[in-house]
Amino acid sequence: MRTKHVVVSTIAGVALAFGVTTGTAAAADGGTTGAPVALGACPDTGNEVSISGGYAEWDITCEKGRVHVRGHVKDTALDGKCARVKATNMTGGKTKKVSACGWGTDKKINLDLGKGSKGAEVYLYKS
Repeated sequence: MRTKHVVVSTIAGVALAFGVTTGTAAAADGGTTGAPVALGACPDTGNEVSISGGYAEWDITCEKGRVHVRGHVKDTALDGKCARVKATNMTGGKTKKVSACGWGTDKKINLDLGKGSKGAEVYLYKS
């Protein structure tokens, strides 16, 4: 898997909107303060993101006209907060979340974000 501390792996139009080129790491805050975000066109595999107190890996795929995000999220700090992954379908706006709460807790991510073929915005954050 490729390691990215703050990931923006995008389709050309989204890349231009953020002023970066495809595959370039850049800071992006999609409404979740301080959260690394991956904007991934289907397929976008091998996303690996770390923040203070959290770690996640995920793949974004489009299968049979539906957007899926699969991987895992882990809480890596004794801070009383949860490591959370939030994923939004870039076509239909459907959002789902997965939380890993408690130091060492590792939760599977298996999100069906509904109909679409563009991809997803995926965030890793603590709260």
